[in-house]
Amino acid sequence: MEIEQKLKILKSLGTRSLIDKLSEYEAELLEALTQEADFKNQNHEFLGSGDCQEVKRILAELLVGAPDINEAGKRLTIAERENWLTRQRTENNELSEAIQKQRQVSFLLDDYEIKCEIAKKRWESSRAVLALKTMQIKFLSGD
Repeated sequence: MEIEQKLKILKSLGTRSLIDKLSEYEAELLEALTQEADFKNQNHEFLGSGDCQEVKRILAELLVGAPDINEAGKRLTIAERENWLTRQRTENNELSEAIQKQRQVSFLLDDYEIKCEIAKKRWESSRAVLALKTMQIKFLSGD
């Protein structure tokens, strides 16, 4: 194969635009990871499995102020206290708002994680294509 043919083939591979895209995808991945980290940092008290720190804090405050005596004038059992505390999840505005905020944060965090995963896949795919083009160039060079 003559040098002009090889040069024409090399130019048609579009390696330069792929390298530019790879840089663009790398920047997108970095941006997505940074946004996810910032979001986690700003909402750390609403993260975690089960009840988050904020919900646990409110529950602890409510437990301290929980009634000791039921309607019959008897001391509350452990089960009755737990039932009262469970009802507070809907009856207490501060607690229900914190639970709702935890759900929103969890949903948004899932969204950030999906965006990061998509950006990572796009970047990895571009790297794989670049590796293929590198092998094609190596083949054309005769090595």
